[in-house]
Amino acid sequence: MSVVVRRARPADAAVLAAVSRAAIEQSAAGHYTPAQRAVWARRRTEAAHARYIEVTVVLVAEAGGEVAGFASLAVEAVDGLVPGEVDQLFVAPAAGGRGVARALLAEIEAVARAAGIRSLVTHASWRAAPVFARRGWREDEVETVAVDGEELTRVRMTTELA
Repeated sequence: MSVVVRRARPADAAVLAAVSRAAIEQSAAGHYTPAQRAVWARRRTEAAHARYIEVTVVLVAEAGGEVAGFASLAVEAVDGLVPGEVDQLFVAPAAGGRGVARALLAEIEAVARAAGIRSLVTHASWRAAPVFARRGWREDEVETVAVDGEELTRVRMTTELA
């Protein structure tokens, strides 16, 4: 499968919200309970994705003309994110295991280098952590966050850019 990565456009917000909800509900099913996935997915709105596109670098991966996934990078401090924070990495369930996340992370790293960012951080879900690890990111600590009455665990991961 050929993957093409491009910058997100405001018109992408609805499809990015749908991709993230599908990834949470399906791909993360083995890692989080139905209640945890429900509160997490509820936050994945079109308005939230429009805001991400406005204030961070959001990259979209397309395969076969369809959105297969996306990732975001804060290049400056905004909305509680620090410079170099990879806030999102979602792959459509049907596109999993086909190099989409790898292509997105490679491009995120290139954008960060071009912006003069020397290290990256993320708070990866249990589903995403192995993807970051395969690119050389290291696990720093397990975190627990409260989301609408549910506790979700995740892994803080970092990498240094050459």
